[in-house]
Amino acid sequence: MIPCQGCAYQRSIPGDCHFRCVFAWQDADDETKAVMPTNQRESSHTMQWFNFPFNYDPVWGPDECPAKTETADPANY
Repeated sequence: MIPCQGCAYQRSIPGDCHFRCVFAWQDADDETKAVMPTNQRESSHTMQWFNFPFNYDPVWGPDECPAKTETADPANY
């Protein structure tokens, strides 16, 4: 499970039980992008629940996230 709980970049999606990530992945350095949670999963069933960072269920993601933080940096939105 992605460790999203308590992360400053995690947002709820109204009317959905999934989440979205507002971290600016496109502006991250190459080292951070290299370990970004991806949508490349083993099965199509899993892929329907994990459309990171727009609409995902953390249960289907990896165990770690390089962007997790308790305080958001305004430069990373």
